[in-house]
Amino acid sequence: MLEILTVIFPISLFWILEATYLGGWPVDAHGGNGLQQVLGLFASYALFIVVWRILHTALLGLGPTLGGLMLPTIIAALALPFTTWVAFKMVGVTVKAAHPAH
Repeated sequence: MLEILTVIFPISLFWILEATYLGGWPVDAHGGNGLQQVLGLFASYALFIVVWRILHTALLGLGPTLGGLMLPTIIAALALPFTTWVAFKMVGVTVKAAHPAH
């Protein structure tokens, strides 16, 4: 059961975290066209999964629950703004803070 959880959990978690970050935080994607922004989203997805997998592998020695799920999830979630910025930059889109409207 834990093996399937380590595959499905980061996939489903990414979409919730990314929707919260891009939709709920005061950030805006500037530059590029719609295709570049969609490619940036998928690149962000791939980068998140790579980061989560590396952390999962590195921390698995701490135990299957703590090192295998909890810590990789917390660290990857905290790194999401940076990984999103890097992924969007790779396709030519800039993610930066949005200025509030008056």
